[in-house]
Amino acid sequence: MLDCPKERSVPNMRCFLRCQLTAVVVSVLFGVATPVSGQDKLSLTDSLIPEMESVFAENTGMIEHTKTVLGHAMDIQEREGGALAIVKAAATLHDIGIPKAREVHGSSSGEYQEIEGPPVAREILTRRGFAADQIDHICGIVANHHSDVDPRIVNTVEFKILWDADWLVNFPRRYRDASASEKAAAIDEIFKTDRGKELARTMFLN
Repeated sequence: MLDCPKERSVPNMRCFLRCQLTAVVVSVLFGVATPVSGQDKLSLTDSLIPEMESVFAENTGMIEHTKTVLGHAMDIQEREGGALAIVKAAATLHDIGIPKAREVHGSSSGEYQEIEGPPVAREILTRRGFAADQIDHICGIVANHHSDVDPRIVNTVEFKILWDADWLVNFPRRYRDASASEKAAAIDEIFKTDRGKELARTMFLN
């Protein structure tokens, strides 16, 4: 990481600008993303929204689904904790493999989303400058958001938040004809966080 001066006096400003120019040149020539601070990473997640919208293009339904999941995820994270940047990025990119799955497999079923989604997410996250460990975690969430199988991923609070946020959107369709008692039992079985269960009961049982 380039060590640019913090104080931007006239002499230091020249050095600062040289550092910034060098960082851009290195990034362009060698494809190396300049590391960003923790605060910048939180802001950086917002840049994933237009990336997601570009991938889904005319599919406004998927764009709205993703934004709704993102809203639920941020609500749950506020109560449950976890890394906000991971939660926001995973929520924004969790279904990012759907167009590729349809192109390659002729289906957008969960198993194909989990195959095709991580490479698409990894390319976007790398280009946007996320750290390697963050990219691995986010892609792991994308690769498990239907199957829920890898204990290294699914036992993390960030995965549980995304899981619950996605189910808050999908639950009404999956349990449209269920009785109140069946819905209550399903909520207890499916949702992984206290806040997720609380929201689900408020939304689907009251």
